[in-house]
Amino acid sequence: MSAAGPSLLARALYRRELLPWMLSGLALGLVEGATAAVLVKRSFADLASQDAVNLAVAFVSGAPALSNMTSFVWANIAQGREKVRLIALLLALFGLLVAAIGLSPRASSGLVMAVLSVIAARAIWAGILTVRATVWTANYPRAVLARITGRIVVLTSLGLVTAATLAGMVLELRPQLAPWLYLLAGTASLTAAWRYRSMRVRQSFRLRRAERGEGGPTQAFSLATLRQVLREDPVYRRFMTWLAFYGAGNLMINAQLVVIFSDQLHLSATRQLAVLTIVPLLCIPVFTPLWARMFDAGHVIEFRARQCWALVIAMCVMIIAVFTRQLWLMWIAAVFSGLSTAGAHLGWNLGHNDFASLGKVQQYMGVNVTLTGMRGLVAPPLGVLIYGWLERLGTGAGRFALLLPVAMTITGAIGFNMMKHGRSGSGS
Repeated sequence: MSAAGPSLLARALYRRELLPWMLSGLALGLVEGATAAVLVKRSFADLASQDAVNLAVAFVSGAPALSNMTSFVWANIAQGREKVRLIALLLALFGLLVAAIGLSPRASSGLVMAVLSVIAARAIWAGILTVRATVWTANYPRAVLARITGRIVVLTSLGLVTAATLAGMVLELRPQLAPWLYLLAGTASLTAAWRYRSMRVRQSFRLRRAERGEGGPTQAFSLATLRQVLREDPVYRRFMTWLAFYGAGNLMINAQLVVIFSDQLHLSATRQLAVLTIVPLLCIPVFTPLWARMFDAGHVIEFRARQCWALVIAMCVMIIAVFTRQLWLMWIAAVFSGLSTAGAHLGWNLGHNDFASLGKVQQYMGVNVTLTGMRGLVAPPLGVLIYGWLERLGTGAGRFALLLPVAMTITGAIGFNMMKHGRSGSGS
């Protein structure tokens, strides 16, 4: 296969993936961090205490990251096994869980059920991501991997945008119809599962043989495996360290913004979803090709050293908008957030491939998503708790909690650039 483009087989496999991932994006959109957080905030604001609802917002906002801690289970299940059947099964389970969210009673007890349902659905999606990364690595050469998977990410994002747009319209016009959105989204994911069964994995026997040879059933993924990977690969360990700062800041600020938008700025649900979800996702198709060419041209360290600053700019502009109440600045922040997200999707899904051998791809992805899960468990609730503490000290002071995630993200960005300069200095 030439570096100029994918082979006929790769193109055929790519075409088979398009519809399933677009359909699953509709279901994913309703359990995506900011969208799920706004839905929970609006649906239960008058049914439980403000602190309880804000903490629920933090957990559903962090659920996409938090649920990745289940990667231990998924990596063990997938290691050495047939991937397409497993992904199809997980897509079906994901659809059923998303549909079940719509059955949560609109009462204080329903708040707990809704949060747990979102986390469970995201746990299934974490399994899909873990297994899907291996399928992509097997099917598409490294020279075109980001471009092909970037197009798939774009299609998934269109599903996310559609779901968020529908959610905003329903919350503003007919909030009582919100449960039906989840039933519709769940049906879309079930259809995606049915269609994905036609997918194939190139040289699947070779892949399973490599997995069994490098960490198969005799070496199940666990915390011990995570420590071993980080101990034996110091460069990946440093990369994960800076990603921890960068990612924690990003996770923390999203939950804080949902609370501040609702409680202090009193923005409509439509505007919240537009700023936090719809505009950033609409930017993904525009910016993904740019990031994909940059990713394919070099190592993920060099890629992250550039991509990280887009998120820093987005955060800084958003904070200025919040403090000055110049709400038009939020749209600029949303565009920069979309620019950052387009690159982050590629870096998160594919970056570990630049460190791992074929047989250890799932182990390295397991380390990545597990550490992401730990951040999701801690960062959003911590950010909301700090917000609540500052609010109790003085009304309106909670917005100063936004300074912590910005500081953390800047720290991570500086770390990526230090690694980049280190590679340049060593001639690697």
